[in-house]
Amino acid sequence: MGIVELGFQKFKSTISKGIGKLKCKNMSGNHNSTRVHNLSVLTKDLELKQIKNTSIFENHKYFVLSPSVQNKINWFDLRKINLDKKPGGKQGILLIRLLDDFILVDLKKIVAELCKSEPYETKKSGIHWKFQIRTTELNKSYIFNAKSYERLYVDRIGKEQLIKEMI
Repeated sequence: MGIVELGFQKFKSTISKGIGKLKCKNMSGNHNSTRVHNLSVLTKDLELKQIKNTSIFENHKYFVLSPSVQNKINWFDLRKINLDKKPGGKQGILLIRLLDDFILVDLKKIVAELCKSEPYETKKSGIHWKFQIRTTELNKSYIFNAKSYERLYVDRIGKEQLIKEMI
């Protein structure tokens, strides 16, 4: 089969033994390369320690959830199990690695403003909320809750500004 246009994404549909498989073209299929994008900024420049092989990072001051958003539709999720790991006494930060930009938001603000709706729940991901980074016609970015349609306007910042704000 050929290329099917779905919005701004191109999907390539292939048939394998009579069962259709939908493959997304031009999206990162390599989870490892996505996960490690700008990882050195967190571990070297910000001196954060990654907890096992997760999106959780810490130092003496911060508990950081840092999803890497490297896909064409700019989606990510926040899992309740990770939110519950924040220790008392540390400032909670959501640090989104969006392509070569960063979005820095207080974790309390995200939870208070965007996690009020009923979460999704699956066997694989547990309780979680799905979000998307969107940009308006005036080039303002916001985090969009995929279920409740609530939004939180945010600023995209570069590496130097990120380091300045967190060190």
